[in-house]
Order: sequence, then structure tokens, then C-alpha cells
Amino acid sequence: MELHIKSEFECAYLINGVFYERADSLTMSEYDVAYITVLPLKHTLLPYTVKLSGAESVSDELCFGTRLDADNYLLSLSPRHITVYNSAKKGYTAPPQSSPIARLFSLVKSGDLTTAYDMLSEELKSTLDKNDLGAFFADFDRIAECYWENGARFYLIDKNGVAKLHSYTLKDEFIDDIVEL
Repeated sequence: MELHIKSEFECAYLINGVFYERADSLTMSEYDVAYITVLPLKHTLLPYTVKLSGAESVSDELCFGTRLDADNYLLSLSPRHITVYNSAKKGYTAPPQSSPIARLFSLVKSGDLTTAYDMLSEELKSTLDKNDLGAFFADFDRIAECYWENGARFYLIDKNGVAKLHSYTLKDEFIDDIVEL
């Protein structure tokens, strides 16, 4: 099983005592227990440790881990701030350098359907309206891009941690199609 760790901030990792600068794709058994210590590179963030017991799902204010498919497990990490923060569930916000599909998902989830709709090609716009776009992503809470492989693939993850693999195509830098695989 491949463990993919995605952080919303710059950091290094100690995984079972071994230092890693990146943890995009690590091979582990689905029965292994892994202790992942997150070491932020920004002085205003605090380190913390996450325990993964095999391929079970984890979810709290700082991390979300789920089995994407038989071969891939994704662990998404949020920053731990020095100040007290509201533990209410926050929405997904795509980083500025993210892919078009992550930005589209972020815009739809934030309620900005007009800007999201403008990211679609004219052909795709002719087959659906803004409400259809919102309805397509309505049942999903997270997106996980497959940055570990070539191609425009991503998982949409629902509130129960169930992941569904999708792909998208671009035409002149606009999203032209989204297909569940």
C-alpha cells in the first residue's frame, strides 16, 4: 500500500523515527502502525504526531486519513497554530498553486458558483448550469488529487470517507469534462 501525505503547509516528517523531507508516496503494509510527527518549517506552527493503525480512517481537527483504493491511503494534514483556534469543521480551501480541479472544488464548496462556472469550457457550460455544478459536488467533503501519478486524476471523498476516482480534461485551460472512473 502506498501512503501519500499531503500538508497544507511547509513541513518535514519523522515517520517511525526516520526523517523525510517529502512523503508523497511511501510504501507500507496495510497492517503496519505508523507514527508520523509533523515538523512545520514556520515558527508560528507547532509540531504534532498522528498515529496510523494500518489502513483505518482517521479524522480530527488536524488530520484526515482515508483509504482511497486497494493500493493508496491519503493522509491530509492541517497546521497546528500556537493560538487557540475554533475546532469547528472548516471547508476545503485550495492553495493558490493547486490544479484547476482543486480550485473548482474549492469555489463550489465556498458557494462561489459563478466563478466556478467560469472555469468550465463553453462546451461543458452548454450541457449544464450552475446548479448542476453545485449538485455534482454536493455529496463530497474533500478532494484528493493523484499527484503521485501522471494524468488528471483525483478522488472525491464523502463525509463517510468513501473515495471515488475521477478524471478531468482541459481544453484551452478550461475544464472540459469530469468523469467518474
